[in-house]
Amino acid sequence: MQRLNVKALIGCVSLALASGCAPTSVQPAQPATVTALSTSQKQQLETVISDWFGGVKVTLADNAFTDSSSVSIERREHLDNQGNPIEGRHNNAVYSFSLLKQGQDCWLQNERTSQKVLLNGITCDTAL
Repeated sequence: MQRLNVKALIGCVSLALASGCAPTSVQPAQPATVTALSTSQKQQLETVISDWFGGVKVTLADNAFTDSSSVSIERREHLDNQGNPIEGRHNNAVYSFSLLKQGQDCWLQNERTSQKVLLNGITCDTAL
């Protein structure tokens, strides 16, 4: 009886190891663009990016991600009463975000942290 249990255990372990080594069919994420963004889709992108900035309001152009799979954002510089930058030039960091397509899903990636968020209701096409 104990010999049967050992054989069963060896069989289960072998099956588990073999299935764990099976190749997966996960497609790699590819740079993507959108044809056009509706107001709600643009708001979704702005909300995701705003969350990455800790809730700071972000405004994207109406054509964001239509010509390129990436968008770069700089923080607004501080201006004096005449509209000139305070202390001359600024050294604000540039933040980059990429639109990616993986399978049928569209993702937004923060290039600084590599964090990705699945975008619901946004259809993207692989960038050329």
